[in-house]
Amino acid sequence: MTSGPFSAAADLILNGDPGRACLRPMAPAACAALGRAIVAVPPWSEMPYSAEAITGYLVAVEDGARRYRIEVDGMTAGAVAVRYPWLRGVYLELLALLPEFQNQGIGSAVLDWLAREALHREARNLWACASSFNEAALRFYARHGFAETAVLHGLVADGFDEILLRKFPLGSVPAGG
Repeated sequence: MTSGPFSAAADLILNGDPGRACLRPMAPAACAALGRAIVAVPPWSEMPYSAEAITGYLVAVEDGARRYRIEVDGMTAGAVAVRYPWLRGVYLELLALLPEFQNQGIGSAVLDWLAREALHREARNLWACASSFNEAALRFYARHGFAETAVLHGLVADGFDEILLRKFPLGSVPAGG
């Protein structure tokens, strides 16, 4: 289920191709399978998340939040959740790509879309958070201009630190937008 200021659906430009990937509203029927798939892979498999908790999050309806299913070539590739407004910008609450869809430019396409949406709303910041042990995610966000802003000790669970990341200032619209 979705709510919030962003469009109900969006096309992603994946490796120069605007027709292969898109964001679709999160459908309750797809949430249970997607929740199980997400908690089976790092970093979620290393955290105290259950499939039921992730599924509940995916189907939740909240003001200022929108949840999407990522589709690539008609297949479910993952999930995206966005919160706006959040600290004078847009907060990427969740970016989860299933393993078979990782390292194909999909995450980059999502960030490009997010930056275009943020600029359209005159946001000053893009925000994201990644677990301190999730080095691949931290490198990914750094490649896209995010910098560490704060360490949030025990945010998700005792013994786990989350790194709050910020991209500021937002510059020109990424290619394709």
